[in-house]
Amino acid sequence: MSKHMRKDLKHDEFKETIENIIIFYEHHKKTVLWVVSGIVILLILFFTYRNNKLTKIKKSKEIYNIGVILYSNANFDEAREKFKTATDNYQGTIFANRSLFMLANMSYKEGNVDDALAKFQAFTKEKYDEIFTPSAYQGIGQCYEQKGDMQGAIENYKTACDKFKGNVGKSDCLLSLARLYLALQKMDEAEDVLEEILDISEDTEILKAASKKIKLIQAQRELNE
Repeated sequence: MSKHMRKDLKHDEFKETIENIIIFYEHHKKTVLWVVSGIVILLILFFTYRNNKLTKIKKSKEIYNIGVILYSNANFDEAREKFKTATDNYQGTIFANRSLFMLANMSYKEGNVDDALAKFQAFTKEKYDEIFTPSAYQGIGQCYEQKGDMQGAIENYKTACDKFKGNVGKSDCLLSLARLYLALQKMDEAEDVLEEILDISEDTEILKAASKKIKLIQAQRELNE
């Protein structure tokens, strides 16, 4: 077959394809229009949802940041209002969740342990936050400790220690865990935790506290021998 004939054949195949498409459209015009309309509507809905989500994140971030500034300046009532606005109006965003953490922390510092516990627990059920989730479990541990539930406190301190990525937060949490073990006269567990602090911590005050507690454990063992 000559090159010219092959070219004509390809041209005819293309023309035939176009004609078939036209025929299909004429016979299924209503269906095609419905499908195209559906796709357009889905695209509109998708981009509307995406833009609304981005707007919610941006707005919740602004409110959260204002709340943090107010909190840092000891304007606690105004800070609480900002955090409540973020949690009530922008649920599902990371900054609404972080606002919930801040409200839990404020309740704990004000002595409202039950409210703090409920908020910390609600926070841990939200999407994992590498910065705040470990601290939320530590907060739960502190609440249980205040309520006298030492086993509940230990379990949540251990969870927090496992989740902390940085050594600073983990060291502080381990120190709380060691304190509870000592209170329960679990000397071996306390010593293991304190030794771990010496291995990972760079905080001078925490290192001093850990070293002091280890010496007290060793001294008590010598008295019991």
